[in-house]
Amino acid sequence: MNISTFKNFSADRMDVDELVSLCAFGKAIRAEYDALQLDEPEFVGIQLASLKREIRSRVADKLEARKRELTARIDSLKTPAQKKAELEAELKKLEAQLTTS
Repeated sequence: MNISTFKNFSADRMDVDELVSLCAFGKAIRAEYDALQLDEPEFVGIQLASLKREIRSRVADKLEARKRELTARIDSLKTPAQKKAELEAELKKLEAQLTTS
């Protein structure tokens, strides 16, 4: 890693591992400024916040995708009777909402 990559990273061109690596590099830069008792440049905090936001977003997207996949698999394993019972329960809820409206 180098400082220009850290300053000008493009999240679209990097995978999560590269973003994590770049974040670690940024933290090392921050720690070195602290160790040398120098004022940290503004871009360090901005880039670290941006990296962390992007990493959290991508991890959340992966978790949501996995959740959808698992839900679909569970639904595919249900028997027709279970599916019918769920649909009947949903229908009763809708009918109750319509009668109270």
